[in-house]
Amino acid sequence: MSGLPDEGRPGGEPAGEPDGLTGRVRRVVSEHGIWVTAVLTVVVFAGLFLFGDAGQVTSALAQFDMRAFAVVIGLTTVGYLVRFVKWELYLDELDIDVPRTTSLTVFFSGLMMVVTPGKAGEVWKAWLLRDMEDVPASKTTPVVGAERITDVVSLAVLASVGVVAYGRSPAILAAVVVAFVAGLGLLQWRAGCLRILSWAEGLPVVGEYADEFETFYESTYVLFRLRPLALATVLSVVAWALEGIALWVTLAGFGVEVSILAAVFVFALGSVIGAVSLLPGGLGAAEASMTGLLLTFSVAEPIAVAATLVVRVGTLWYAAVLGFAVFSVHKLLGGEPNPEA
Repeated sequence: MSGLPDEGRPGGEPAGEPDGLTGRVRRVVSEHGIWVTAVLTVVVFAGLFLFGDAGQVTSALAQFDMRAFAVVIGLTTVGYLVRFVKWELYLDELDIDVPRTTSLTVFFSGLMMVVTPGKAGEVWKAWLLRDMEDVPASKTTPVVGAERITDVVSLAVLASVGVVAYGRSPAILAAVVVAFVAGLGLLQWRAGCLRILSWAEGLPVVGEYADEFETFYESTYVLFRLRPLALATVLSVVAWALEGIALWVTLAGFGVEVSILAAVFVFALGSVIGAVSLLPGGLGAAEASMTGLLLTFSVAEPIAVAATLVVRVGTLWYAAVLGFAVFSVHKLLGGEPNPEA
């Protein structure tokens, strides 16, 4: 991760910039985002404790069946394996051929960035793959964007089932769908997008990254064609449904019975709200939404708070810890950046 020679980088990234445009984004998000999230987590969790009456929330947690938490971890892990299949699908669509062990390392290491604002820190996966396999980051950064977008779409799909079943307001989901369709239409207007990029070449600063932007766009265009979009969305629906089921298991661990549909709906809608808030890890928005929705299903306030805390630890923060562990093992086994990168 040292500086680069003046003659430039492989893959067309500009000389004189240690990590190119992608690296700038990565540094800002990864170096500061995690600390911001850690502080915000303490604030949000403390607020939830106070909202649900700290004593009663603590009592509920003390009675929680930890076997349920083990199941939550198992479901979340399977969900991340499903998302790895999506990651591989995207790499295949872009004709990026890397060893499976490298791909696994990059994907799971990237999970430690899920706690950055809007999960934007996962762009670090493109940077890591560049250093390990010399793949231009401008080519793989769109994979991270496509992952996030299909995640939100799949969550909206899951939440929409609950909206229909329980007669809730579809306003947030409708806004997500409209924004997605509009963005998809623009991305697939290839001639227009290329004209815009050609015009941007003459702009100061932006023009320096013209090649990167064009590579970025071409990869994005490929990833959002019908076949990869449909397959990735199906995989995302499966992965997020497993985390919704994890909330159902969590509630069962507190001795509370709700339908699986209700649990998936609460988790999915809360996650959508957290995602569109662009807060680090969706913190605050997701927890408040999930807790509030659980209350509408007649779950007692202390248990609604406690269940939300448990499922967020077993999904969001478990991912961050898993990612950190995988990357640490990679470094301990001698994994070093490509010296030519």
